[in-house]
Formats: sequence, structure tokens, C-alpha cells
Amino acid sequence: MAATSPTRPTVQSADALSARGLRSRAKIKAAALTLLNKNGFNSLRVQDVAKKAGVANGLFYRYFPDLRSLAYELCRELFEQINHDSKAVPLGLHPYDWIYEVHLIPVRHFSDNPGLLACMFELPGDCAEFGEIWKESAHTWNLQVANFLRETRMPAASRDAARKTAFVLGAMTEGIIYQSLIRHTEDLLQLGRSPEAISEVIAIMWYRAIFFENPPAAKLRSKSALLK
Repeated sequence: MAATSPTRPTVQSADALSARGLRSRAKIKAAALTLLNKNGFNSLRVQDVAKKAGVANGLFYRYFPDLRSLAYELCRELFEQINHDSKAVPLGLHPYDWIYEVHLIPVRHFSDNPGLLACMFELPGDCAEFGEIWKESAHTWNLQVANFLRETRMPAASRDAARKTAFVLGAMTEGIIYQSLIRHTEDLLQLGRSPEAISEVIAIMWYRAIFFENPPAAKLRSKSALLK
């Protein structure tokens, strides 16, 4: 008689959990985030997550169907936090300050969460939902940029022109983030490796693209090699 596989518990919705259940679920998420950022998704194992969280292996499946679903939830929460934080940057700042501050937020989050960033760049080929997180969230972020352009820098431009400009600038940002934080391209990292330095590079390039001139020297946070 063939052996039967152990039955996994039915995944419980977070809305139906008790306070104790929510704490256990949060511990599992925190453990997975730490391991994911340290070792990457392909090295992530349920038993390692459960051990770090201090729970039994079977308890993992009470809250999550698999590791991919857990990583997906973490990625979505990361982008929700980025979009929430970036909306707090006031439009009344000097344009260069606004561009720098609104980029520093995602670059810091991505720098602190390299495993999640890699999921969104490297897993879409196998797990389409990870690519969808990036596209949806980047679209929301780009619309915020379009509003900045429309309200403060391109008042005579059409809404469509501001949106298209924002999407092109967003693609520039995506390339720099990928090259700096995923591929670790040395030629680019020579301009700076910290989130502040990477954000400065993006801000300088954006300012040049929008205003056709270098940003005011007094606004720069560092002596960027781009301006030497």
C-alpha cells in the first residue's frame, strides 16, 4: 500500500486570525524577510523560515500556501510603503530637492531589501505576479511624478505629455536601480554606492533632462563626479 503524504492544514485568512495567530504570522513574515534578503529566494526553505521564526514547520502552512505567496505579499507591502512614503514629499520643495527626496525613499527601501528587489526583477519569467507588482506600483509612482511635472514644471503641457515624460524618466530610474542594486555594475557604482549617492545620481540626471541645465550647486548633497 502506497504511503500517503501528510495533509497540510488549510490556509487561514489573516482577517480570521486571533491576536496570537497574527503574532505567529508576523514572526514567519519577519523571518522570511531576513532570510530572503540574506540568501535570495532560490535558497529560501520552509524549514529555515520556521526555525528562525521559532515555530513548527507545519504552522507555516496554516498561514501561507507556499514560499512564493509569502514573498509576493512581502514585495507588495514593500511597494505600498514606498508609494505611501513618497506621497508625503511636499510639492512645494525646490524641484531638485523634491526629485532627490522622492527617489531617496525607494532607493533606501530597495537597498535595505535586496532579496525583495531581486524577486521583482528576476522572478517574473517564472512567476508573472512578481512582475505585475513592479509594473502596477511603478505606474502609481510615475503618475505622482507626472503630477509634479504638470503642477510645478510643465503647466502649459498637456496631461498626456506630462505622463509620457514621467514614464520615460521612470524607466531611467529603473535602469539605474537595476544596475546599482542588482547587477552591481562597477562603472556606475564608481559614482557612489550609498542610497544617498545613488539618489543624487538619479536626481542630477532628472534635473538635466527636465531643465536642460545642472542643478544648483548649493542643492547638491555631495560633490558628484557627474558634475566634474
